[in-house]
Amino acid sequence: MPRISICIPAYNAEKYLAETLESVRSQTFKDWELIVTEDGSKDGVEAMVRAFAETVTQPVRYQRHEVNQGLPATRNTGIAASHCDWIALLDSDDCWLPEHLETAVAVQAKTGADIVHAGSHLFDSDTGRELGVRAPDAEVIGRFPLSMFVGDYLVQPSSVLLSKSLWKRVGGFDPTFRYVEDAEMWLRCARNGARFVYTGKNTCRYRKHGEALSTHSAEMSVACARLFEKHLDWEVLPEELRRRSASDAWTSAARILQRSEPRRAAEYLIRAWHAGASGPGVLVRAWVLRLYALLARK
Repeated sequence: MPRISICIPAYNAEKYLAETLESVRSQTFKDWELIVTEDGSKDGVEAMVRAFAETVTQPVRYQRHEVNQGLPATRNTGIAASHCDWIALLDSDDCWLPEHLETAVAVQAKTGADIVHAGSHLFDSDTGRELGVRAPDAEVIGRFPLSMFVGDYLVQPSSVLLSKSLWKRVGGFDPTFRYVEDAEMWLRCARNGARFVYTGKNTCRYRKHGEALSTHSAEMSVACARLFEKHLDWEVLPEELRRRSASDAWTSAARILQRSEPRRAAEYLIRAWHAGASGPGVLVRAWVLRLYALLARK
């Protein structure tokens, strides 16, 4: 039985998947199975996966959601179908250096970690230009889990080797998070006592796409606010930090939505106040927005 299940979620993935699969083929660690889960799209992915399966000796499986369910649910479907105790996550547009799996397996065996991750080289999808490296330094590692909570300790999903037993214990990825779903998962793992270890090697290549995030800024802000609110009771972190993070995130979401969706903005201001926003001004703004929404409907 293979020792590692490589799980690739795919949605309209035809453009980059060949490069991703080639990086799987090039791994110096060979004891793996591959599961590609297509999430409601229908391009050339199935044919590409089946063609790839003909060129390798390892088990390769293709499965598909008939209706789009989102990235977290698609990751869960792939992991649930795995036959191995360890899961290597890989997105359909990212790549690995040849030694990625071998390094992760060696570090896990040495440390007993529940989650092993590499650092990531970020590159521009259109030009191939290197944009930098995403990897924790000693200071960031030393402040864990606070550094993960505030966003200094970033773990790219495609860099992760994850214990399947940990995935089961925490309930998998949360399908209600369409944004920051990876950060949500890692924080939940940390709260459940999971040990994170950085390999010290930057063996993942993370593709940055050109489309602006501004079109998703409102929902991204809401997701961040939900994430911080979820951990308001995490007593290992300073209470002031927990409350300020949630309050600031809800306020930011309200600010973005106050013109287009004043009713939602008002709700988020009230949640900011409950999280810890100070002064009566927040509530006043919330009620003004509610009144505006009511008048706009008439």
